[in-house]
Amino acid sequence: MTELPAAERELLAQAERRLGRVILVLTPVGAGVAAWRWGGETALAFAVGGALAYLNYRWIVAVVDTLVRGAQAGRVPRRAYVKLLAPLVLLGAGLYVIFSRSLVSVGGFVGGLLLLVAAVMIEAAYQVYLAVRS
Repeated sequence: MTELPAAERELLAQAERRLGRVILVLTPVGAGVAAWRWGGETALAFAVGGALAYLNYRWIVAVVDTLVRGAQAGRVPRRAYVKLLAPLVLLGAGLYVIFSRSLVSVGGFVGGLLLLVAAVMIEAAYQVYLAVRS
């Protein structure tokens, strides 16, 4: 396996930190918009979805780091598998609670979950901007 140059590793680390911050910024902004447009129930569902999106992102980062270290050491710890399955369990629990309460807030919950996708798209646009600017 080839080692990345230090400058590229730093760029990737910066992008990783930005992704987390973008999710943390978009969650209250989106919840505010949802509260204004659809009411408090949808805003709460959006905020819960956003929190799960952030938690899922942190788990993805941790699992990838664990898998890379485990592959280098020759053994992957069991907690990596638990962290791979835990987001699915939380998603199922969240959807169960939302569906059992009201169908109105399902859109807010799913919207919050999709903040990770939005953050990745924003980061990709930023990387294109940096490349064009140089």
